[in-house]
Amino acid sequence: MIYLDNASTTKPNIEAEKAVIETFSDFGNPSSLHGLGLRAEKIITASKETIARVLGVMPQNIYFTSGGTEANNTAILGYCMANKKRGTHVITTKIEHPSVLEPFHILEKNGFSVTYLDVNENGEISLDDLENALTEDTIFVSVMAVNNETGTIQPFDKLKTVMKKKSPKAVLHVDGVQGFLKVDIKPKAMGIDLLSISGHKIGGIKGAGALYIGDNVHINPLIAGGGQQKNMRSGTENVAGIAAFGAAALHYVPVNKNIREELKTKIEENIDNIKINGTQNNSGYVLNVSFLGIKSEILLHSLEAKGIYVSTGSACSSNKPMPSHVLSAMGCNKKEIEGAIRFSFSNEEFDIDYVVNTLKDEVSNIRKYVR
Repeated sequence: MIYLDNASTTKPNIEAEKAVIETFSDFGNPSSLHGLGLRAEKIITASKETIARVLGVMPQNIYFTSGGTEANNTAILGYCMANKKRGTHVITTKIEHPSVLEPFHILEKNGFSVTYLDVNENGEISLDDLENALTEDTIFVSVMAVNNETGTIQPFDKLKTVMKKKSPKAVLHVDGVQGFLKVDIKPKAMGIDLLSISGHKIGGIKGAGALYIGDNVHINPLIAGGGQQKNMRSGTENVAGIAAFGAAALHYVPVNKNIREELKTKIEENIDNIKINGTQNNSGYVLNVSFLGIKSEILLHSLEAKGIYVSTGSACSSNKPMPSHVLSAMGCNKKEIEGAIRFSFSNEEFDIDYVVNTLKDEVSNIRKYVR
């Protein structure tokens, strides 16, 4: 099996698996006052300290969630609804993950004015466009660090400098789910007020994410109940998922970014009528290629039959019969969108020549059938 769908989810690493198994013994409720509860609480604290250290922030600013979707929803809806009196203009981009775009649609229904920034053909926003969109009424800006479909890196580290010129009261949220540990993200140093991350994108298990909340950033919690995590996110913590998250972050091994370039070059050399979607300003973890004249779903399943696992786009929206909003925003035409395949990498080595030769054969066979 050659698994190239790591932007959807990664295989849990050994350290994360061990951390989960250890929680079977330390199974207590972290809110309980007895010894088993305290041992579970220590696991949460250790993971929080690890993640905070990686981000260069204080542990008390980290709040665990069920994943990146909850972290994004909490940041966007939690902040904007709590601070509506300060202003009702908010800004995001047209290529955000659905867990960002959908909360902004909810804000529109609740009296907010939303500006959706365009991107160029490489999938990058313009800092000038951001500056022109900012007003005195702007209270919130959300821009992802790395795009989940193309791997394009946004200038998230420069946004706060632009924001301070015209909208000094606005806070900055960054969806760092695809960027955490893959590009350098230091919230405090970069002026990021809110940062969403997720464990299963870096070798942890599904069901655990986190939200960094900067000092003096007031948010209304979305989940009420037992008052866990300083009332910010009630409910018994997912100790196993949090343990795996911390272990995955501690033992994370970055990808050799030459892999993407080698696969890209060999595809270009061996298969005609293709288009690479995205710029060289890439995280190195994602390669998006349009194979013109085919339907990506057919190619996906033909590759799966050969033991190669890829994606047609975002896993959170790939089961919906609609074109990629990311590629559409980049100006791709219908055929380019229909034939787009996403390869996303981990630190596990794979046979690039086998992938390219299989791609060449399957693309050729599908094109003959379509014609």
